[in-house]
Amino acid sequence: MELHLAQLKTMHPRLPARTALAYEHCARTGLHRHGHASGIRITFSFDNVSVSGTLFWTEDPTSDPAQLDFHRVTEDAAEAITLAWVYVSNGWVIRRRLQRGESADWLMVDRNNELVALEISGVNTVDSGNRRLLEKLNQVGRCQAAPKRAAGVIELRPPRARLATV
Repeated sequence: MELHLAQLKTMHPRLPARTALAYEHCARTGLHRHGHASGIRITFSFDNVSVSGTLFWTEDPTSDPAQLDFHRVTEDAAEAITLAWVYVSNGWVIRRRLQRGESADWLMVDRNNELVALEISGVNTVDSGNRRLLEKLNQVGRCQAAPKRAAGVIELRPPRARLATV
C-alpha cells in the first residue's frame, strides 16, 4: 500500500486545502525529526491485521521545524497519515470535523455511505502496551455521532500505524 500525503486534498475534498498542506508539512516535520525521509516503510495494523506500506510526502528544504509546536506537529502528523490511510485502505472520506465534546476528531463516510466516527492520536515513540490506543478506543466509544467508531494511534518512531474499531 502506498500513501501520498500530497494527495490529502484530493482524497478528502471537504478538507480545506490549507489544512491538507499544513498536515503534510507537520507529517514531514515529525517524521524528519526521527530521521525518516519520503518513501519510508511503515506498518499499518487495522483490528490486528497488519500490512506493510510506503509513505511519501513532498520534501521542503526551506522548512524550519523550530517555528512549530512539537506536540502540534505530532498530532497533525498523525491526522495526515491516518486520513490518507483510511481513504486508501477503506475508502473513508471526511464528512466533517467533530467538535470538542463529541468524543472523536472526524465524522467519516465509508464505501457503503455509512457514518464512522474516527479518533486519532499521535505519539513520538512506541505506544507501550497499547495504552494510548486503549484510551482512544474508550473515548471514541462515547461518541454518538456515528454507529461505527474507530480509533487510531500513529507512532512516528519506528513508524507504525494502528487502527481499531469499537
